[in-house]
Amino acid sequence: MCESNVYIKENDQETLVMENVAAITPAGENSFLLKGLLGESKEIKGIIEDINLMGHKIILRAVNNS
Repeated sequence: MCESNVYIKENDQETLVMENVAAITPAGENSFLLKGLLGESKEIKGIIEDINLMGHKIILRAVNNS
């Protein structure tokens, strides 16, 4: 399997956003559409901070909307 878990990092703390993400598509400025293995989807705002393919972990840094 090649799915990854996506986390959002804010104030040096990582929070799991979605498990078993199979695809990530840009959805606008600092926005990504996460697509799960079973067809579920979620849009999240952030900036890519780290992609670890071997560790199946993707970290997005939270962005301020102000």
